[in-house]
Amino acid sequence: MRLSHVSHQFDGHLVLNDIELHVSPGECVAIVGPSGSGKSTLLYILGLLRKPDQGAFMMDGRDVFELDEEQRRLLRLLEVGFVFQQAHLIPYLTVLEQLELIQETEEVDAKQRLTDLGLGHRLHHLPTTLSGGEKQRVAVARALINSPRLILADEPTASLDYENGRRVMELLADEAHRAGRSVVVITHDERMLDVCDRVLRILDGALTEVNN
Repeated sequence: MRLSHVSHQFDGHLVLNDIELHVSPGECVAIVGPSGSGKSTLLYILGLLRKPDQGAFMMDGRDVFELDEEQRRLLRLLEVGFVFQQAHLIPYLTVLEQLELIQETEEVDAKQRLTDLGLGHRLHHLPTTLSGGEKQRVAVARALINSPRLILADEPTASLDYENGRRVMELLADEAHRAGRSVVVITHDERMLDVCDRVLRILDGALTEVNN
């Protein structure tokens, strides 16, 4: 997955400035930066939710923004998994049903995936009965259910205490390392950065690598 010379602006303001980003399979990358630095815009582009003004997003040797909208929708469904600050679980669906609703492949056993994340005893529970950490683990499981190659996490630990936040970050990093996925995490929580393989900082639309 590679962004090449990506720039984007809103109302004449340059939000992303000639971004170059490559994330290898099996790599967990954190992106940090202050509010308004371009983190969210970058995430929307990576998630195929916004097309940049300039530049290319290459996957498998093709620029995904040259695909039509239906092709991008299918690519987003099957190849990109999203984890957000809030779990955004559907209140009237059980834990297992949250995954079954969007599952498009039989490659992954939803029950086993949830059991692996310590949720085997919660399969038939509604979100209102779950703790914050459990809800976020369901969100991680949901993001992984179609075996995406790219996982995007937007402040996934912001609503959690340190212990639960650490567990979620370790789950994401382990998924990258074990299954060969590319994981990009937007975070303000610098206590979690040591879990990641690389840390990048975005400031005034420019992306630079942080030396650990």
